[in-house]
Amino acid sequence: MRAAAVLLAAGLTGCAAYTAAPLPSAPSLAPALGPAPLTPAQVAVLAVRHDPGLAAARAQHGVAAAELLAAGLPPDPSVSGGFAALLGGPGAMSAISGSLTQDLSALITYAPDRAAAKAGLAQVDAGILWQEWQVAAQAEQLCVTLSAERATLASLQDDAAALTRVNTAVQAQVAADNLTLADSASSAAALAAVQTALDAAAQSYAQDRATLDALLDQPPGTDIPLAAPAAPPLTVATAQQALATLAARRPDLIALRYGYTQADQNLRAAILSQFLPVSLGAAGGRDTSGVLSAGPQVTLTLPLFSRNRPAIAAAQATRDALRAQYAASLASATSGAGALLQSVALLQAQSATADAAAAQARRDAAAASRALAAGALEARAASALISAAGERTREAIALRAQLQTAELSLATLLGLGLPPMEPTP
Repeated sequence: MRAAAVLLAAGLTGCAAYTAAPLPSAPSLAPALGPAPLTPAQVAVLAVRHDPGLAAARAQHGVAAAELLAAGLPPDPSVSGGFAALLGGPGAMSAISGSLTQDLSALITYAPDRAAAKAGLAQVDAGILWQEWQVAAQAEQLCVTLSAERATLASLQDDAAALTRVNTAVQAQVAADNLTLADSASSAAALAAVQTALDAAAQSYAQDRATLDALLDQPPGTDIPLAAPAAPPLTVATAQQALATLAARRPDLIALRYGYTQADQNLRAAILSQFLPVSLGAAGGRDTSGVLSAGPQVTLTLPLFSRNRPAIAAAQATRDALRAQYAASLASATSGAGALLQSVALLQAQSATADAAAAQARRDAAAASRALAAGALEARAASALISAAGERTREAIALRAQLQTAELSLATLLGLGLPPMEPTP
């Protein structure tokens, strides 16, 4: 009994203690950004570092690490003792009994349990990396969108200024009875259309800027200075080479492979568990007549009826489901990247054509403005040419943004910039 008390005291000295962790009462924002313009790559780094959603996702690493720790530790031994007072009869003393038992089940399933927990931790880490990769891509795409929206706003403001000058001149000519009300209505309608588009573009810009503020954990309304995107175009050869090694690069596919490994090891553990629980120990004591006895104790399960078949069937079904999910995800990722690669090629051609058309339209609009000032062109034609030039310019801006967004999306789907991450078998 004294030895048991010593063992109990020793065990209690290593026990964990509770520590309170109160919830925050207010959000903790990231430090303010400097005045220097940020490239899309720099914004992506800041987004991965400060996005509140990623901070919550990274906390799952600790949960999986705790499961790995649990898989590597054997269960604590069990100690029992008993005392029976002598109340009558031929005995001469009270009876004492005690036993020490160790569950050996964890030793039998140690290897697959440990391998499953390691795969589970790796799956969580790969999933976190994929979330970080997506947040980085979202930040870069927001930079492209905001840059395009700023260019669109500048184009609309230029059109509004030009059409305002035209409308002012038309109103003066109408007042002098040199032009009709039809000319006035035409120039006023063109100006109103541009002002409506300008208001809508300003609203979209404000919404996307608020999204970027939240992604970088900045206060709402923060105007983050951004440098113009200058990403090199993605070549077909680079994309095709990345497609060939997609399964070893995409973190979400790697996470699924780790998940399959975990399910496979869980199936192994379920098969070994047909004979569990198994425990080994020793028991002894003294009866009321003073006779002392001691000996080993062994307990195991005979696999006659259940044989752990429900758990084995569930583990087998889980592994089969994950295998099918991985195959479907790999096929979807490959086909999606291939389709996006074709879209990139089409957008490259369309963007080049739109740039050329916009440049010509701006030259025509400049000539129309000069002709209107010289009295060689009527106001209705000048307004139409100025409006057409603005629409062509904004069409080119939109196509360029679509192309850059598609290239970023393709780089994300292909995992470009990520090293191969072959999972352990």
